[in-house]
Amino acid sequence: MTFLKILQAFFCSLALIVLSVLYIGLLVSAVLSILAGILRTFGLDQIKMSIWYDVDLPILFSIPLALLVAVLLFLCATYIKRSMVFCLSKLRI
Repeated sequence: MTFLKILQAFFCSLALIVLSVLYIGLLVSAVLSILAGILRTFGLDQIKMSIWYDVDLPILFSIPLALLVAVLLFLCATYIKRSMVFCLSKLRI
């Protein structure tokens, strides 16, 4: 029984490291998405947003698309955080 607890703690600690890096990456990406949408709307031409390969997004739709992407990223981050809490609870037992 002790070996199984040690093995579970080992895998949960590894998963916690991976999930924390993923969580931070999702949050940073969501903030950068919002920032890129705002900057593109106000005239920064270096930021390109496209739907398909050669179909550029109109500048008017930059902020709504950036907000949509950011909401999806924040939603994924909340589920990742739930998984992190689960792994942390398994480590405390």
